[in-house]
Amino acid sequence: MTTERNDVVDAIIRAERALLLLAYIIERDGDDFLPLYEKLEHHLTELRGTKERARRLLSSYSRSGQANEMRSKNLSLSASAGPLPYLGLPDR
Repeated sequence: MTTERNDVVDAIIRAERALLLLAYIIERDGDDFLPLYEKLEHHLTELRGTKERARRLLSSYSRSGQANEMRSKNLSLSASAGPLPYLGLPDR
């Protein structure tokens, strides 16, 4: 999950930089790149929406108490720690 979140954040950063560059090009050279700007702007809106939906899901899951249920099954919500090993299986 951490890798997917980082991928979305990286994509948002790249799209924002590309929009800035396109804005400069449009201002300098004219309207030829407006369709590309609009397409990239739409893509960025979708990426931000995906990130916000993920936040809302996690927030609602935590508020409902289901996050505690996950912890009781020996799972971790910490991105740095990752999932803990299941204690019912032998170690390899």
